[in-house]
Amino acid sequence: GVTVLEMIASTSSGIDLRGYDDDDSTQPSRDDGLTVEELISLHVGELGRAQLRHFVCTSFSWTPTVFMTLMSVFTERDPAWRCVTPDGCVGGDICSLNKDEWEWVSKSASIRSEWNLICGDDWKVSAADSMFFAGFFFGAGIVGQLADSRGRKPAMYFSLVVGGVGSAISAAVSSFWPYFWSKFIIGFGCGGVGVASFVLSIEPIGAKWRSRLGIATQYWWASGIVLMSLVAMGITEWRAYTTFVVVSTALYCVVSAPLLNESPKWLLIAGKPEKALEVLTALAKGNGQIIPPRGLPRLKRLTVSSAGSTSIAAVLPHPALRTRLFAMSFIFFVNSAVYYGLSLNVGSLGGSIYLNNILSALVEMVSYAFAQVSVEKVGRKHTLMFLLSVAGAGCLVSGFTTGGGQTAVALVGRFGIAAAFNMVFLYTTELFPTVVRSAALGTCSLVARLGGIIAPQIILLQTLSPSLPFIVFGGASAAACFVTTYLAETKGVTMQDTIEGAVRQAQATSSSNFYQLSAEDFEEDEETLPNTDF
Repeated sequence: GVTVLEMIASTSSGIDLRGYDDDDSTQPSRDDGLTVEELISLHVGELGRAQLRHFVCTSFSWTPTVFMTLMSVFTERDPAWRCVTPDGCVGGDICSLNKDEWEWVSKSASIRSEWNLICGDDWKVSAADSMFFAGFFFGAGIVGQLADSRGRKPAMYFSLVVGGVGSAISAAVSSFWPYFWSKFIIGFGCGGVGVASFVLSIEPIGAKWRSRLGIATQYWWASGIVLMSLVAMGITEWRAYTTFVVVSTALYCVVSAPLLNESPKWLLIAGKPEKALEVLTALAKGNGQIIPPRGLPRLKRLTVSSAGSTSIAAVLPHPALRTRLFAMSFIFFVNSAVYYGLSLNVGSLGGSIYLNNILSALVEMVSYAFAQVSVEKVGRKHTLMFLLSVAGAGCLVSGFTTGGGQTAVALVGRFGIAAAFNMVFLYTTELFPTVVRSAALGTCSLVARLGGIIAPQIILLQTLSPSLPFIVFGGASAAACFVTTYLAETKGVTMQDTIEGAVRQAQATSSSNFYQLSAEDFEEDEETLPNTDF
């Protein structure tokens, strides 16, 4: 879910590129340089081989991330046990039997069997899951700021290393409480990966392709769920399985790090235009574009005062941006609570936990495809409203059904919430300017972790009534759908780099559409950079 939890979309500097022909080799007659968007459109290409290679390599980070996020589905599962008395076990409830009447089929199958976390100690497993999301809470916010201040690439690999180290610790400990604290470290790393990797994967791509590929990043998440389920069928011991997760994370870091460049947009905003041009030039060459003898045209950048605002606090004085932040934070909260609530309930649907997990992932893939088409045909706002409605209806109905019908309806709810959770990352990045984009996304992801923390507690409400958790999930989805009505539609509009530009744009909007401002409205926020020869 995302988790995944991140994430950029249309990010031009107030220049509407839709009037330019992608095949036009001439550049606009401007003496003050080009924006990154113009340079990509005119000289690099909207989506060439080099950009696609960069996108695939960066997006693959979601695979080890989903391993670390959801490995508890298998490492903390209820393992098989058997009777050891000649007359069999009466009642079938493990908590009602004497210790000498039963035994684990495999003591090392999960942490429950190894440390006997059953009956009165069952709460410890839920506590460990909540600790993971507590770590995710801090990781999403801190790494979101790190991605804006230090760069997308360092933030992504820092997060992967932290998560991998936490996983290695969890596999090595000999008792529950060290394991409990290691879950915080794993969660911290996972919380930062999505924030940084999504932005890094999408920013070098032309605006025409960003919304489509922004949704497509989550196919790696769903594919990771399928892969981890298949691996879990063969690696049934929890320590060995966790070791596999550590090795796969390390392997990705070692192989991918030399292949990826920093985001040219971040380099420009960070005051490194020469580095930004180097990255863009490498992408253009990789796409087979012809580079002018003097190199690519010079870039224009934001002024120091505008580019320096990277804290999310910078949007709070502005009512329109503040409303967007609060609304999207609540929507993220609901998406996280419902998504992880349904995910944690996969094993209770009956049948094979491996098959249920795979079916859930396949349903998610279908939901992503639907979201990809709908955000372009219908728009972001109405697509999100529809998906939250589907999730709410699926949760409510599944609370009053049983057997195969409940499984089918639960998968319908999973369809809606998975697609909604996926597209809110794209929607959020389009609602905020470049200088606070990762910070805004990190803040929303941080709030979303609160939903992840309480999801296991909501599920525990089934001890009062089996349908109560689903009613809560359904009602929360309906509330999020209502909040979405206060947001603006961002389909087909130019996003701003500065807070000043975003505020001017918001002041000229209705409740449903942005007003397209011209480039001249933002000239005062920009300055020319000297030309760089290569």
